[in-house]
Amino acid sequence: MKSAHAGLAAFEIRAGEAARTLLHNQGYDGGWGLTLTSVSSIVNTSEVLPILRAAGIAGQPVRQGLDFLTGAIPKHSRPRPKGGRGEHTRFIAFGLAGLLSHPRFFHHDGVAEAAAWCVGWLEDHQVDHGWPEVLGLDDTSLHQTALVVHRLAELRDALHDFGPGLFLSGGVETDSLLERVVPLIDHGVHGLLYHRRPSGAWGWRTYIDTDPSPSKTALCLLALSAVCAGTGPGGEPAYRDDLREAGGVHGSAQQKRLAEVVTEAGQWLLHNHHRWETFVEDDTDVQGTAWEHMAYALCAQAAIRAGASPRDPRLAKAWKLMNDLWDPEAGLWNEPGASGKRATIRAAYYTVSAYEEAMKRLARMNIAGSTSEDASETSAEMVIVGVALGPGRTVLVGARDSEGSVACELSERLFDVVKVVHDAPGAGLATERIAATLYVAPSSVPKYVQRLNQAVSAAFGGAPARLLLADTVDGASGYRLAGRQAAAYDVARSPATG
Repeated sequence: MKSAHAGLAAFEIRAGEAARTLLHNQGYDGGWGLTLTSVSSIVNTSEVLPILRAAGIAGQPVRQGLDFLTGAIPKHSRPRPKGGRGEHTRFIAFGLAGLLSHPRFFHHDGVAEAAAWCVGWLEDHQVDHGWPEVLGLDDTSLHQTALVVHRLAELRDALHDFGPGLFLSGGVETDSLLERVVPLIDHGVHGLLYHRRPSGAWGWRTYIDTDPSPSKTALCLLALSAVCAGTGPGGEPAYRDDLREAGGVHGSAQQKRLAEVVTEAGQWLLHNHHRWETFVEDDTDVQGTAWEHMAYALCAQAAIRAGASPRDPRLAKAWKLMNDLWDPEAGLWNEPGASGKRATIRAAYYTVSAYEEAMKRLARMNIAGSTSEDASETSAEMVIVGVALGPGRTVLVGARDSEGSVACELSERLFDVVKVVHDAPGAGLATERIAATLYVAPSSVPKYVQRLNQAVSAAFGGAPARLLLADTVDGASGYRLAGRQAAAYDVARSPATG
């Protein structure tokens, strides 16, 4: 975890340096593009503004960025034949994010009016279960729907903070705008829940049965967390977290509260950390551009939002990568990729978001007492549901909410310990029987079990896990195999790989 600590310790300095780099490269129109020399866009300008906020920068550069957005959102969202860049939902979702990035400037000329324009666009262009990638498509986009729900929840909270009956720029009144925002949030929440998988994850496409997507799971988690985290004007929860139908597109629906959905999605991300901790995830659904999710940062942020400790060992590789991607020469974070590293605003935005989430979480942990809370966060144990003996000295271990099994290669002695308990006719085996079968002293058996469980934990990326559990067998102390009483396990499942 040294790289994680180094990255967190250097975050404020690096965020300040990144902000200075971005200010030096602000476009004449007030915006920014993907790289420091790209044409200004809504998406990248809306990614820069939170970086400036994280560095404590406001003033004229932020006002100029907001001026760019208030003009670009309606203009860029036109069809290309009419001088726009296409009727893409992402222009609205990211535009709202940028407009809300500095709440103190929501009174700035044109900002509230532009936000209300975005709400009107979203009212006019709903589809079943959310919003599409681009107008003309009937399929719901998980990516865009999650972004829209997240930003509408932030707009709802901002309007609550302003209070009822307040007139903002352009004659926008807080109560009337709030009355339009709440039904849109409900519409988006219903769509996200409908497409949730029984595993707690979301797929990379809607309606068809695809592999689960770590990035889209993270986006949905962050959106639903924002919905149920707000506070109403009287201090009451902004959203009643009642039981709701979750799932349905891939089987029977379950009754879930949003808080449960968020927690289970966070657990899925942690259990499947090997699928995103060092990766960028392509999104071929996004039209008009080659879109990549910075999964290594996005998923780390989401896991922490769902309650994980930033010190959880399953986040270690992601923190190491983010630390290593800092480019002191460019004054910005690089994107990883087969074509080589390049400093981009997108990489900086997602990295800063992950570090900010970690810093907030660590602050809460310190207030509550870091020792007790951190211990509870990192002691959430993997629930092993199945074990199979693989080739050589390999054991295939499956855990609840984890996709596939994990291959754990053991020493000859530790493999023998597993095999003797695995082959026992009952639910477990007494310590004396294990010792006699292996020709060792009974006092040595607990030491072998401890080493075995440590090896299995390492195979899960350091997450606590126990393959052999202490139990009473035939009236004597002994051990049983975790998952032995679970439903039959599919031995043919292939080991999870990075």
